[in-house]
Amino acid sequence: MSGTETFEQDPFRFSFTGDWLRTNQRAYEGEYSYGSRIISHNQQSNAYLTIVTDYIEFYWFVSSENNYDWFEFYIDGVREFRASGTSNYWTKFSKQLPSGEHTFRWRYMKDGSVTHGDDRAYIDNLVLSIVSNRYFIEDEGIMKAWNNNSKMYEAIQIIDGQTQQPVNVTPNKLTDQIFMAYGMEEIQPSKQGLFDLQSKIHYFTNQDEIVNQPQNYCLKLTETVTSLPKVVVEKTARKLGNLIDTIIIDDFVTGSGDLQYALSKDSVTWFTFNVNTMEWQQVNIANDLDFTTKGMRKIDFQIIQKQHYEGLFQAQDDLYLAFRFYKEGLTDDCQFKGVKINYTSPLDITM
Repeated sequence: MSGTETFEQDPFRFSFTGDWLRTNQRAYEGEYSYGSRIISHNQQSNAYLTIVTDYIEFYWFVSSENNYDWFEFYIDGVREFRASGTSNYWTKFSKQLPSGEHTFRWRYMKDGSVTHGDDRAYIDNLVLSIVSNRYFIEDEGIMKAWNNNSKMYEAIQIIDGQTQQPVNVTPNKLTDQIFMAYGMEEIQPSKQGLFDLQSKIHYFTNQDEIVNQPQNYCLKLTETVTSLPKVVVEKTARKLGNLIDTIIIDDFVTGSGDLQYALSKDSVTWFTFNVNTMEWQQVNIANDLDFTTKGMRKIDFQIIQKQHYEGLFQAQDDLYLAFRFYKEGLTDDCQFKGVKINYTSPLDITM
């Protein structure tokens, strides 16, 4: 896939360094080109570009003192050509390169005296073969990409040509254009926003060696576990001897660690308490996003009153706890130490 820089728009498509300037003094096409800055005797002006490519093409023009003030072009430190004088026409340079990262250098340099012509060098219509790799995550049959603002994977939508309404991108709708417009350049190491435990990766590339011999290539994914989240469910229930008055959680959390809780009577249907609406809500503890959004912390238990517990638990019910441990950094800590259940009246225990 080719990328072309015409220098008609600023900022440029490619990231040049050095001291060359966008100029309308001369142009191969359009109104602008990229030219060396105005320099004095015994000085030089350079432009550099480092990029992954396997092909370069551009048009060049030089107007200088013949055989004394020179325009030169280098690839990876090796000079490809040098020219001086004024030819009054643009010359095309092109070259196929080994695939990989290359550094290009355009240089205009002056000797110790005399100025002739523009006293500058120019390039225009720079074409590079750009290696493109793009990714989508297929989650429950829908293409998703990472949203840097929400810090999660979100569904990609396009406008349906018939209804003119936004629709989710599904595998049968994928095209090269959709990959290039919406695909990720790299996969983010996160599962936020993903629900399918067996999400699929869709990969697009324009690297000829992979396209022509796909059997020789594969994507290697490495999952590095440096932190949680980890969901733990109690296997043994607590038998409630009476109506619950309060529940006190004892845990220990440091740094960016987090510890969240959910309650259940049967270890199947789980509930958390919404401190904003003051109501119980169901939570899917197998869905990390749902648990993260709705999970209770120990401070939330201080808000729950006995009448709230009565709406969920009765005497002799079972009570299970589920825990969501999360450590953002390796030095973070989150430990569950214990739970204390206070009843509305003392238990009648016969000795």
